[in-house]
Amino acid sequence: MIREIDFINFPNWADDSAIRAWLLSEMEILNLSLEVVYSFMSDEELLKLNLEHLDHDTYTDIITYDLRPDGLEEANLCISIERVIANAATFMVSNTNELCRVCVHGLLHLAGYDDKDEVSKTEMRNQEQLALNRFHVEH
Repeated sequence: MIREIDFINFPNWADDSAIRAWLLSEMEILNLSLEVVYSFMSDEELLKLNLEHLDHDTYTDIITYDLRPDGLEEANLCISIERVIANAATFMVSNTNELCRVCVHGLLHLAGYDDKDEVSKTEMRNQEQLALNRFHVEH
């Protein structure tokens, strides 16, 4: 069983070891067996990926690339640090809290959750909150 987390350009204001440990425990809860690479980038870099791969001309906080259909036990999660910081201010939470929410959001997508309609968005938010509660208790 593979459970690995790798970070590329992880923000220096967050605790990578605590977040990695928490994400690994969330992967276990979600029964995910794969290597997940989190790439942190700018709004413009993520917008370019959103246009190229999803044909969406909008800023977003995360894009999830599930490579399992290609026969790989991997996923790439691309996150805009600028969106994380802006959303943290909008929702009046810490940058770390919003970073954790976005990171687990990607795992939830990999576990089969989606947010395409209001019912599924509500369930996704509920699952994010349960995971965040575990992070705040354990770390």
